[in-house]
Amino acid sequence: MDSHMILYRGSLKSCNYHCSYCPFSKKPLSEKELGKDREQWKAFVETFQAHGRRMRIGALMVVPYGEALIHSWYWEGLARISALPWIEAVGAQTNFSFLVEKSLGIFGTAGGIREKLRLWATFHPEMTTILEFADKCRQIRDRGISLSVGAVGVPGNIELLQKLRKELPKETYLWLNRMDGLERPYTKEEIEACLEIDSYFLRELTPPPAEVTSCKGRLFVEGDGRLRLCNIGQVLDERWEGICRRAEESPAGLQEREKKKQGEDFAYGSFNHFNHWDFAPNPECKRRRCTCYLAYGGREEEWNRMLFGPYPLFRIPRRPKAVFLDLEGTLIPPKEEALTVNNESGNCLARSKRGEIPAVVLAGLEGLFRDGSFLLFATTLPFEDGIRRCKKACRFFSGGIFADGAHIVLERNGEKKERYFFLDGSVLRVLEPFEKKFACRLLTCQKGGRVYKATLFRSIHKPWETQEIEGVLAALRDTTGNKVRCFAEGNCLQIVDAKADKAKGVLVLCEWLGIAPEETYAIGDSEEDAGMVKLCGKERRTGEGCNGFV
Repeated sequence: MDSHMILYRGSLKSCNYHCSYCPFSKKPLSEKELGKDREQWKAFVETFQAHGRRMRIGALMVVPYGEALIHSWYWEGLARISALPWIEAVGAQTNFSFLVEKSLGIFGTAGGIREKLRLWATFHPEMTTILEFADKCRQIRDRGISLSVGAVGVPGNIELLQKLRKELPKETYLWLNRMDGLERPYTKEEIEACLEIDSYFLRELTPPPAEVTSCKGRLFVEGDGRLRLCNIGQVLDERWEGICRRAEESPAGLQEREKKKQGEDFAYGSFNHFNHWDFAPNPECKRRRCTCYLAYGGREEEWNRMLFGPYPLFRIPRRPKAVFLDLEGTLIPPKEEALTVNNESGNCLARSKRGEIPAVVLAGLEGLFRDGSFLLFATTLPFEDGIRRCKKACRFFSGGIFADGAHIVLERNGEKKERYFFLDGSVLRVLEPFEKKFACRLLTCQKGGRVYKATLFRSIHKPWETQEIEGVLAALRDTTGNKVRCFAEGNCLQIVDAKADKAKGVLVLCEWLGIAPEETYAIGDSEEDAGMVKLCGKERRTGEGCNGFV
């Protein structure tokens, strides 16, 4: 991620709710224990203000065991951090029991910026009613605060959760966590009911294998300064105070202090930032899978950013109007091994074989599709081959960009719209002699006898060299001018019309759909994808003082 995220757990283990299933409502904290939590939070806020910028931290979320937002000091601390010009978002998990006007008054008096505030609110049916909870959500939204709300997916509560969904504004995301301790698989009917409430519920049932190298974008900080990479990871050797001290002593910290001594304005981004990952070069993870959202949702993966923005742990969906996805290497990992994915309750939803779309990716596609995004391929393969490679996912897709942009397809409402960029008829005559010269085969994609893509295909063990590519391109230009584009993908030398590429395909499809590229998202892993990825919507950061994301 461009900026890191800190999750503060603190030592607070008390709650004003008394849910039967929760251990943190059984023993209220004493005044002494509350005082300790307050002092720990105050110390953390001070060190965060002093060192967070050098550690390139962009967001903070309070994720307590108990309920933090009934205590004024948390509102004050969140306000102070939100006022920092380099911070993009602050937030907290909450049961929503705080008084709205009083709490936001404290937040405002302390200088808080509401546009940066993100709330993750959990519905507890034993302690509040649907109408009370939904009304609190409306109050929060009406005051310009972003939020998501959710509950545990208890099968016996599905009807109640369906009623809650109806009471909430359509724009408010209602997430469901998998029920731990269910001791049986969810039934197909229960899964479908949960998906009607939460489009992304399958992600709860397909936890990805743990991968510690994906955990670079966040840190969990305990009240006593202990650190974890995620909420279910083991304690690390370093402590919060230690990495703050190292940030102070880093080249970035020294440069900042020197600038201040000289009276110069300090510009964010003008130095090599301290990377918190440096303090633990070889951390271990003893978990088999990332089994909760705070673990898998915070992994440094493009899929998380696509679904839930630059700081996915706030769990507020991005909801792009269209998504463009490269096929080989993106939807289908190049070396995906067979893997059976089970949830803690025993569900086995899919088996990902080599060369197939993994179950965790299919879960994300299901969520995007149910959430109303147009899913579109963006692949070097021709239409028929692309569809054949993605049989399990085809029902989610509405066409896309094929043959490196030479063929564009949109299918919706029972109608099919297409555009081809055909090659000049002389291209094949120019390419034919190269079959013998380079020991390759000439393959073509055609429509109605006209060629829209040509490929010089050779042994997989003999990739194309720059000199060879330049020779082919020079011969083509001698005949066709600058009307063709030639590039290598491994052992394939691709030739398409000069106007054909994935970025231009995005523009065509956006025009057909009546949307702007800024309202879309794209993922790809090759140079051919770079223009498309750059064109499609990302967060617009305006630098210091940025109050949110688009």
